[in-house]
Amino acid sequence: MNLRPVGPMPLSGQIHRQLMDAILDGTLTGTLPSERELAETFGANRHAVREAIKRLQQGKLVEVNQGGATRVLPVADHAGLDLLPELVTARGALNDEATVGVLELRACIGADAARLCAERSPSVGTQLLDLLPNAAMPDAELAATSAAYWTAVVTGTNSLPYRLALNTLLAGLEAIGDSPAAKHFMTALRDESRRAAELEELAHAIARAEGPAAREAASRLLNSSIAAVRSM
Repeated sequence: MNLRPVGPMPLSGQIHRQLMDAILDGTLTGTLPSERELAETFGANRHAVREAIKRLQQGKLVEVNQGGATRVLPVADHAGLDLLPELVTARGALNDEATVGVLELRACIGADAARLCAERSPSVGTQLLDLLPNAAMPDAELAATSAAYWTAVVTGTNSLPYRLALNTLLAGLEAIGDSPAAKHFMTALRDESRRAAELEELAHAIARAEGPAAREAASRLLNSSIAAVRSM
């Protein structure tokens, strides 16, 4: 674990980022140093350290024992999907394995959501035809249109858990997009979002209530980004 003094405010956010990165890459295990030791290491006050540890606790990365040591928890056993952006862009660099994992999760959910939407809400297909991209769309509008398209598909499943999973993925992708390290990753997603013919094919499959065809169309489209990222 290589901790270093932090810069200007907000101190707690910088401390949290360093400790979280160290937990995620496995260099910080066992128990955390005491608040006093961390404050000295970071060149910060104990309040900032305490706030950083509280955020780690909220993210289920550590277990705080009152009057005892703060224990680092195994990430795979305790953390949630809200950690995905940090996994993908840990220490300012793109984590290839985590990036592909996020896209694989997205492809699985998206493909099955398309099938369920076709079976349960085929009328959504007509709505999707109004959400097809065009070549002149700027990136920001393209991202909003793509989010609206897939939100309509997942909403058509009539499944709250799927909708909540989509919310997490969209929030994660938005957070990832703010990182310079994710430039090529976001380019692959934009390229996928511009594939109007395939999005139209999916919309028609849903409108015809053809679940297997909708699943296949969505899987083919979403897996294209996985192939693109792997080739980077």
